[in-house]
Amino acid sequence: MKISASIQASNIYNLLDELENYKDSFDQLHVDITDGNFTDNISLPVAIIEYIKTNTEYVVDTHLMLNNNELFTSKAFEFGSDIVTVHCETTSPELFSSLVNKYNNVGIGILPSTDINVLSDYIDNAHSVLLLTVNPGFSNQSKAVNLLDRITEFKNTYPNYSNLLIVDGGVKNEELQTLRDLKVDIAVQGGAIFAK
Repeated sequence: MKISASIQASNIYNLLDELENYKDSFDQLHVDITDGNFTDNISLPVAIIEYIKTNTEYVVDTHLMLNNNELFTSKAFEFGSDIVTVHCETTSPELFSSLVNKYNNVGIGILPSTDINVLSDYIDNAHSVLLLTVNPGFSNQSKAVNLLDRITEFKNTYPNYSNLLIVDGGVKNEELQTLRDLKVDIAVQGGAIFAK
């Protein structure tokens, strides 16, 4: 299992030093892009991806929590993102299919409050599935759903799913071994890395 460091929880004004200081705690980087509409705040500009890719060699997975997924998926890949996740709540199955056909490595995300069965319209085309366990927009939140229960629910609902499984939201260090045991591929951590 890989650890993806959510840079939203870092000191973004000193990002490269932060990444160097905590480099032993993660394998790749997670970038949240929000629009103040789908979420309650506006996050980093999408161009931060280009800055990271220009100045580091990390794999970047970008999590789009916004309404204009077609535009920002294009921008995220243009700026160098390796994986882009869009949300089922703001992306129709038809749009998702068109994004998958146009780009490699497009995943589908789901909010903690959304019925897991909604993914049935997306999962066959998804490069990855991101289970979000906090309400989006801010770092260091408590979980809105039980992480292990959500993973178990997903696996029971989609037992044949074999692509990447990403979990995101308040993942603690003491939960990492359990996530490995559950065959999670990528665990996103923010505060657990940068708030040390």
